[in-house]
Amino acid sequence: MQISSENYITVLTEQVKTLTIENAQLKAHILDVEAKEASDGKTEKSSSQPAG
Repeated sequence: MQISSENYITVLTEQVKTLTIENAQLKAHILDVEAKEASDGKTEKSSSQPAG
């Protein structure tokens, strides 16, 4: 199946938009989780775990 370069660029552009939105949603979710952990007092334990 041959795909035109214009169509290819359009598809890639839509994929980038979708991934950008998903990335923003995931970042917001992470911030929510971190805020909940901070309010529960769990961040000290998770941030001071020994390496290794």
